[in-house]
Amino acid sequence: MKSRFDRLAALVAGLAIATTAAAENCADTTFTALSSTACRGSFVGNINGSAPEITYLNAQFGGSFSYIGASDGVNNGPFTSNPTVSMGGTLTFDSPLLGQFVLGIKATNNYSYYLFTALSPTSFLTFSSTAGIAVNGRGIPQDLSHANLYVMTAPVPEPETYALMVAGLGALGFVARRRRAKR
Repeated sequence: MKSRFDRLAALVAGLAIATTAAAENCADTTFTALSSTACRGSFVGNINGSAPEITYLNAQFGGSFSYIGASDGVNNGPFTSNPTVSMGGTLTFDSPLLGQFVLGIKATNNYSYYLFTALSPTSFLTFSSTAGIAVNGRGIPQDLSHANLYVMTAPVPEPETYALMVAGLGALGFVARRRRAKR
């Protein structure tokens, strides 16, 4: 038979387990105005636009990304301000974005990456919370530190691509000329 102390200890242990937060899942942060098409994270550390970050984004999301700036940078980088929020907020861009871009969002000592494809100009994104980035031991989303913006850059065609294009145009011209001559 368990003593009253043993039952109380078991109850306290059960409460401690119930309040321990699970590992963050980047999908726990959602966006309005434009939904993210993919996310990666949450990771421990900082984001600052370094070469390893760019290499990681290129490998994970395919393509060639460039670091544009951070909301806590000089003049807020490509953002109008650096919002200080804990449960959600709006990131407003200096210029509307079009095409593929990635937001890296950092809260406390964690960060997550979110991929977007804007088919029409997007001036802002509102996020639900930082729950997909960092939560405390009680599962409460933590304050936003800053956001980084990475945009997809158009690849520079290789010389062989130009040669194939010229050859293709030449072939089309040859076929068109032959058809005209047969009439």
